[in-house]
Amino acid sequence: MQSSSKLGILRTVAPIALVMLALAGCAPTATPTAEPTATETTQPTVEPTENPVPTEFFSMPDDCTGILPAKQVNKFAADGIVLLAGPGGIYGNELITEPTPEMDAGGISCYFGIDNEDPTLLRVSVLVSAVPLDATNRTQVIDDLTAQGLVQALDDRGDVTFGILGVSEGQTTASYNVIAADSWISVLSSDGGEKAFLAIVSLANAVHSANYN
Repeated sequence: MQSSSKLGILRTVAPIALVMLALAGCAPTATPTAEPTATETTQPTVEPTENPVPTEFFSMPDDCTGILPAKQVNKFAADGIVLLAGPGGIYGNELITEPTPEMDAGGISCYFGIDNEDPTLLRVSVLVSAVPLDATNRTQVIDDLTAQGLVQALDDRGDVTFGILGVSEGQTTASYNVIAADSWISVLSSDGGEKAFLAIVSLANAVHSANYN
């Protein structure tokens, strides 16, 4: 269940400008090149396999149109970024050749990027996923992310996070995973570096705010 390999599953039908997907083969299974210390400096003080008692509850979105708040969707639209693929997207699942680990775990994966009205010229900017968790699959997700060598920390809510900054030259993408008591939220960027990492941390928080009550 390697979260960062999921960008390689959107069909590359020609010399496609799917920059994000071309980089997907570089799954961060080795030790990260830099630690995402910009927003995560506190190391976990509890075993991540323990299930915390939730104070709010995850509500799985029906499709990708509900994975982010309307404010964020409008902000994307202002930059020409739209929901390309995933349930509810322009191309649905037709360009996705195999499921992401999040999809295999019962969630959805949503590809946001630039639509050039030609499937061979799409450019994915970010891949946003959400998965409902229970005690069993939560433990498996944590084990899989730990095995990838991602940097582990706690966020401000006390949820376990796994991330990698990547490098700004684009050789390694930035990724961020949040494991709450009842959900797995992940965001993968087409870019690497601190700026990209901070952007996807913000997107993960946006997914949380849109789907928790």
